[in-house]
Amino acid sequence: METLETLIIHGCGGHARSVASAVKDRWTVVFVSPDVRPGERILGCPSFRSLDQIVGAESAAHHVAIGDLAEKKAVFKSLRNAGYSLPVLIAPGAVVAEGAELGQGVFIGVGAYVGPNARIGENTIINTHAIAEHDTVIGAHTHISINAAVAGYSKVGSEVMLGAGATVIDKVSVGDRIVIGAGGVVVGDLTEPGTYVGVPARAMKK
Repeated sequence: METLETLIIHGCGGHARSVASAVKDRWTVVFVSPDVRPGERILGCPSFRSLDQIVGAESAAHHVAIGDLAEKKAVFKSLRNAGYSLPVLIAPGAVVAEGAELGQGVFIGVGAYVGPNARIGENTIINTHAIAEHDTVIGAHTHISINAAVAGYSKVGSEVMLGAGATVIDKVSVGDRIVIGAGGVVVGDLTEPGTYVGVPARAMKK
């Protein structure tokens, strides 16, 4: 029987469990998070509170599955700078078309679609049934949430959260550090960091 390589998933919340569920038939999964309880098993997999408790952590693959984008970015950069392996993870049923480029540590969820010539930045999530269509550019440390869609030739910046079911129409640009609320529809360029909601998506009043 073939021995599976070890994948250490950083995080133990809902997204971390979704990632593990999608890939555990191809990897031996281990969780690491300061939030786990001693001896806790998650989806039948062992968990530890810190990397120094895991034998062979330096030779394992790593994936950052933390919901908070700022924390996710910080952990990713720390692991990358330390020289750890941060592979692309593609869930069963996902489609990555010819010519698409995926950065280090990207996760493509179950049923997601990445179109031809799309470019997905490092440490970014294209989540369950999300779409990054042809010729899109998605920045680093960004989360395209479940059932969200970025239409062709559009550009989404870094550290962006596109909420569940949100849509960016074609040939539109979304800047860095922007949140689009669930179901929001972006119909024009957005440049200022902040939270945008509604149809069409507009900045929330402070």
